[in-house]
Amino acid sequence: MTGQAQEGRVVFPTAYTRMLAREQGLDHKGQQLLLRGTRLGPADLLELNTFIDAETQSVIVRNALQISHNPALGLRWGANLHLAAHGPLGTLIASSPTLGHAWKATEKFHDIRGGFARMEGHIASDHFAVIINMGIELDEVGRFFCEAVLATMVNHLGMIIGKSDPALRVELAYSAPVHAQQYPAYLHAPCVFGKSRTKIVIPHGLALMPNPLACAETYAMALARCEQILLEQKRPSTWSARVTELLRTNPGQIWTCEQVASHFHLSSRTLMRYLRDENTSYQTLRDSELGRQAKLSLMVSTNTVESVALSLGYQEASNFRRAFKRWFGITPQDFHAENQKGR
Repeated sequence: MTGQAQEGRVVFPTAYTRMLAREQGLDHKGQQLLLRGTRLGPADLLELNTFIDAETQSVIVRNALQISHNPALGLRWGANLHLAAHGPLGTLIASSPTLGHAWKATEKFHDIRGGFARMEGHIASDHFAVIINMGIELDEVGRFFCEAVLATMVNHLGMIIGKSDPALRVELAYSAPVHAQQYPAYLHAPCVFGKSRTKIVIPHGLALMPNPLACAETYAMALARCEQILLEQKRPSTWSARVTELLRTNPGQIWTCEQVASHFHLSSRTLMRYLRDENTSYQTLRDSELGRQAKLSLMVSTNTVESVALSLGYQEASNFRRAFKRWFGITPQDFHAENQKGR
């Protein structure tokens, strides 16, 4: 998976699995059980700003439910999940001036956390509703994450309006599960199952209620970061395309795999695994891009092999000559001469 959420695909931050393991107090052996049936190991949970595909996350959640023997694990985990766990979006919500601002931020930026839960604010004459549209099937895994999202949101809501507002209610777009009686205790509100949509309903005026935790400076910084992440998601979605774009937009530097991985906040091992999943390698991508740049530069009559080598980032022209011969089976001098002769 990618180091950021891929546009149009449902993914889950690795941080959620890491915190799920922490919630259950799992040691190394317990983490191995949690990750059983996936290609991940406990070391992968330590990586920051990475994402897990929906299929892998489904296996992990089913393992967690089996390990815990608690069907209400999603509610419990969500109730203990601090907004900071949701990255810049969580910080933006926590520091928003009002609840209305918080819900609007969630509605706009939900995709930066993988798009598995999409928010939609709806204003009526007497109430304000936050509608939650799950991007995954509402089986036990989808319900787990729906419960976690609801519990986290209601927990934040309670910090602002208190946990016993009689006008607050929760509607759920699925039938009552076996642990339905635990919902009111975690969500601090009446819960109605079998509705057409899942939503949290609060009195209209509360949407305008000032957030006592608001911080203008933090809000501005988090907003800028969310905007940046959203913009980045519109860039190439495959790792091979993203690596190639990075190399192409930074000519004159021969990047190592470690430097590229660091740029994307990954370990080199993870980046190599992502590229291997796309049937390529970093060396292949780098050679391809350097070769492309080299050919274009050698087509300019005023350029020399030495100047081209320097422009690509080679400190020794001899190293460039050997690389070019390996890429194309011809020396850069011969390529330059043939191109000028053809002109």
